[in-house]
Amino acid sequence: MTDAANPSLIVRIPTPLWLIGLVLVALGADALLRTQPVLKHWPTGVVVIAMGFAVSAWGRLAFRRHRAEIVPSSEKHATLVASGPFRFTRNPMYLGLVVIGIGAALVAGTWLMWLVPIVVFALDQFVIIPYEERSMARTFGEAYGEYRARVRRWF
Repeated sequence: MTDAANPSLIVRIPTPLWLIGLVLVALGADALLRTQPVLKHWPTGVVVIAMGFAVSAWGRLAFRRHRAEIVPSSEKHATLVASGPFRFTRNPMYLGLVVIGIGAALVAGTWLMWLVPIVVFALDQFVIIPYEERSMARTFGEAYGEYRARVRRWF
C-alpha cells in the first residue's frame, strides 16, 4: 500500500502516458507478430477517440476553472471539483482515456490493441483511483464522502 508521501511508480506515471505506452507496445507487437484484425471499424474508432478526448478535456477544463491540482500524487488540491462532468462521474478524465483506448482498438482492430483499454481500466480501477480516493478523503473529509455517495466512480 502506498501513502501520500510515497506513491507507487504506477501512480506517479500519469495515465495518459500509460495509454500511449501501451498503444505503442501493442502496435509494435502487432507488427512483429503480424496479427490480423479481429474487430476493426476505422470510422467508428475515430469518432470514439474524439469522444474520449472531449470527455477528458471537459474534466481538465473543470479542474482549471477551480484551480485544482490535476496530479493524483499531489496533496495540493485547491477545491473539491463537483461541477461539469464531475456531476456525472468522479473520474471523467480516466473515463475519457479508457474511451480513447477503445477507439484506438477499433482503429487497429487487433486483439493486442483490444487489451489496451482493459489494462488502462484495470490500472485506474484498482491502483490509481483508490490511491486518489484515499488522498481526497484525507484532504476533504466528509465533503468528499458525501460527493462519493452521490456520484458514481465511472458513470
